Amino acid sequence: MMKKAPLFVLSLILCFAVAACQKTGDIAQETDDMYSAYSQALYNLIRDNKLPDGTDAPELTGDVSLNKFAISDIDGDGKDELILIWTNTYGAGQTGYVFAYDPEAKTLRTELTEFTCLTFYDNGMVKALWSHNQGRAGSDFWPYNLYKYVPETDSYGLVGMVDAWDKNYPGVDDQPFPSDIDKSGTGFVYYIMEDGQYDTSHPVDASEYNEWLNSYLEDAKEIEVRYMDLTEENVRTLTRS
Repeated sequence: MMKKAPLFVLSLILCFAVAACQKTGDIAQETDDMYSAYSQALYNLIRDNKLPDGTDAPELTGDVSLNKFAISDIDGDGKDELILIWTNTYGAGQTGYVFAYDPEAKTLRTELTEFTCLTFYDNGMVKALWSHNQGRAGSDFWPYNLYKYVPETDSYGLVGMVDAWDKNYPGVDDQPFPSDIDKSGTGFVYYIMEDGQYDTSHPVDASEYNEWLNSYLEDAKEIEVRYMDLTEENVRTLTRS
């Protein structure tokens, strides 16, 4: 019995080692499949103007290489995403995309579709500037949408839209700037629209706006995304890290 125990322990160790090797191999294969899927999606986009879901990309107004792409884990799930910035098109067609690879379906899923001015943070937040600033924010503030990564759906959910009113910007419909709301004296009031519906009936002071924003971004750091021109040469350089 004393001699059998070490053999039993050795068998367990070998079983765990084999299982670990198998798991490592599976992960490596999944990563290779992911990069292959990203590469093929980019080739389809360059050659056929097709997005990963099979729909046509917004019509080009010049060379496709003027658009950008990157491969990076920007949602913090431990897997790289494909980020596409499609700018060389008409104004309304300019779009930023985040795609993720689904290893079971072996297809790409869309995590986020927005305007092209995207800032990613290391806590899974994304700030997406609006394509236009046609409100009363003036030139010192640009409206934006704020998103949070939702692991359960592997996608981004909207946490709020933000616009502002600059005191130096003239009122609308004879409405004066709400100085009584601007208790901080910044010359700005803000509109936080958590339901995704545009509404300027409830302005808030800068202190309340900053408290709301800091609850999401206070300790977060911006992710430096290394974009490349959308060319076949750059696509061929893709390898798993």
